[in-house]
Amino acid sequence: MFEFKLPDIGEGVTEGEIVKWLVKPGDAIHKDQDMVEVMTDKVTVKIPSPVDGKVQEVKFDEGKVVKVGETMITVDDGKAEATSNFQSMEHPSPAPSTSSPSVPRRQEAVIEIKDEDRRSISKVLASPAIRKLAKDMGVDLSIVHGTGPNGRVLEEDVKRYAVKRSAEPSLPIEREVTASAPETAHVQTSQQVAPASATVPSGDIIEPRGLRRLIFEKMTKSKQIMPHFTIIDSVDMTKIINIREDLKGQGITVGYTPFFVKASVLALKEFPKFNATYNETGKNYTLKHSYNIGVAVDTPDGLNVVVVKDADRKNLTSVSTEIAALAEKARQNKLSLAEVQGSSFTVSNVGSIAGLASTPIINYPEVAIMGVHRIEKAVGNDGKLYDRMYLSLSCDHRLIDGADAARFMAKLKEFVEKPAVLMV
Repeated sequence: MFEFKLPDIGEGVTEGEIVKWLVKPGDAIHKDQDMVEVMTDKVTVKIPSPVDGKVQEVKFDEGKVVKVGETMITVDDGKAEATSNFQSMEHPSPAPSTSSPSVPRRQEAVIEIKDEDRRSISKVLASPAIRKLAKDMGVDLSIVHGTGPNGRVLEEDVKRYAVKRSAEPSLPIEREVTASAPETAHVQTSQQVAPASATVPSGDIIEPRGLRRLIFEKMTKSKQIMPHFTIIDSVDMTKIINIREDLKGQGITVGYTPFFVKASVLALKEFPKFNATYNETGKNYTLKHSYNIGVAVDTPDGLNVVVVKDADRKNLTSVSTEIAALAEKARQNKLSLAEVQGSSFTVSNVGSIAGLASTPIINYPEVAIMGVHRIEKAVGNDGKLYDRMYLSLSCDHRLIDGADAARFMAKLKEFVEKPAVLMV
């Protein structure tokens, strides 16, 4: 009997969601035949069978999340002894850019957070608002299973427990304890819990799955851990519009986003703190010496972020071509892990849809994200009309101060309004 376990996919991926089973119990299966589609970090991959045999049992339903190392499926391979896999799935690294010679990267720096700046951690990880909610609902946080980072109790955890308790009003409190024998793993108290004041809402239930589940988890983590602030400024887009028209006359189509990717790289080089990622375990930051810029892409399944690797080594038209290709792959659900991981700063352009300004949520674990919006006609100081756009910059306030963000935005504005440097 062969037990297939979710492989170590690498790149920090610890779990995957079952998108679709391609086989069912009783099916004959051949080596290298695709068994299942699994989504990990916004990428769906097909996993083949490593053996010939007959499918005995599928351990997880579609939509369920599997941890790396958990058995997903068992196959009768004709062998008496039980065998299993546990290996890494190799993904090719992106090919080095040919726009300039390879340059060795320096060792990335780490910014330590002082002890006095660390968040205080009580016995139960929960925000003051969650503690108040639990108190109002009569819920003991010490018995609620937290699903947030490091076991942090979230609002939905409290409400889920309250609903369960309401359905079983006589349910006693259970406290998990460490015990040497399995039969003493839980100790019940005689204390009875009052019925929950909250009621189950009527209407359709939306269960986040697939890409929406990953967005749900990432945005929750970003807002829970990072104290956001946003700075907004306007820029004159006249010169960029003229450049686009000139290129169009030469048969070259370039969107607006590549200009902001290139402008971001130049600004990041002058303000390296913005090109960093946060390490929750060590409570510190890693300053990146590569410029891998994330670009938000709107897809039928939800927002995805593709990554333009080494954007500092690519010219404007190369960046434009790469973004277009990655966006198309995202909409067709054909991205590889390498194409969605490793970004250190993100550009989110919603201008083609709507919105005068926005306060985008940081793409965790990055520390800053730039929002690009629609262009409108405005009257300048000279009384003449010009093309104006608002840019927004959301930052992790633990690392970046408001003055830093203002200086970064001023430099970015300079590059956008004098874009000749972006063409180099």
